[in-house]
Amino acid sequence: MRELKFLCLLVLAGCVSIAVAGPPPSDSIDTLEGSAKLDALIERVVEHQHALRSLRADFVQLKKSDLLLEAVESSGEFRFQAPDKVRWDYRQPDPMVVVFNDDTVTTFLPQQARAEQVKVSKKQQRFVRVLAGTQPLDDLTSNFSVRLADPGGRAPYQLTLRPVGAMVKKRLRSVKIEIDRSLFLPVMVEYNETDGDSTRYEFKDLELNPEIDVSTFRLELGDDVELQTIDASAGGV
Repeated sequence: MRELKFLCLLVLAGCVSIAVAGPPPSDSIDTLEGSAKLDALIERVVEHQHALRSLRADFVQLKKSDLLLEAVESSGEFRFQAPDKVRWDYRQPDPMVVVFNDDTVTTFLPQQARAEQVKVSKKQQRFVRVLAGTQPLDDLTSNFSVRLADPGGRAPYQLTLRPVGAMVKKRLRSVKIEIDRSLFLPVMVEYNETDGDSTRYEFKDLELNPEIDVSTFRLELGDDVELQTIDASAGGV
C-alpha cells in the first residue's frame, strides 16, 4: 500500500472546481480583464458549486513518474456526493477502489484481496478536502495563488493554482484546471507533485445531480480481505 500522500492525490481528482451546469456565461465575464475576470469566474463557479448535490463521470487518468518506464493510463468511474463523499472505481488496467468518507480514506485492491484504511485528523481532513475539491473554490484562494488564462473562442478557461501553505506545498507544485466556458465544469485537471510526478485527469459523460445511494461510499470488505488500518490522526488538530 502507498502512503497518505498518494491516497490524497488519488482522491482529489477533478473536484477542485466542480460546479453545477448553468446558463452560458454572460458577455460581461469575457469583457473583463485581469483580477476582475478571475474574481467573476470564481464567483460563478462557487455559485454553482454550492448547489451541487451529486455528480457521476467517466474519467481517464494519465500518470507520469521517473519511476515508470512510460506513462500509465487508467480509466474508470468517479462519483461524488455533497458535502465530501468521494468514490473512485478504477477498472482499467487494474481494478481498484478509493473512497473518502468522513474521517477515513479507504483503498481496496480486489484482485489482491487487500485494503488499507487511513483515519485522518480534523486538520488533515481539511487538507484532503482541499485536494478532493470539496472545499469551495473561493476558499482555495487562501491556500493557492490562482492565475487565469483565457485562450478565447470555445476553448476552456485555464486556471493554474500554486500552493502557498506549507502543508500543501510539501506535496504539490501546481494544479492546472480547464473549465468548460459554457457549463463551468472541469474537463481536465492536472496535478504536478514536488517530486516531479504528474497526474492528469480528463472527464467525460458527466451526470449532474444523479441519485447516488449513500451506501456507495461504504465499502463492505469480506473476511478474506487483508485489512491494514492506520491512525494518522494522533496529535492532529
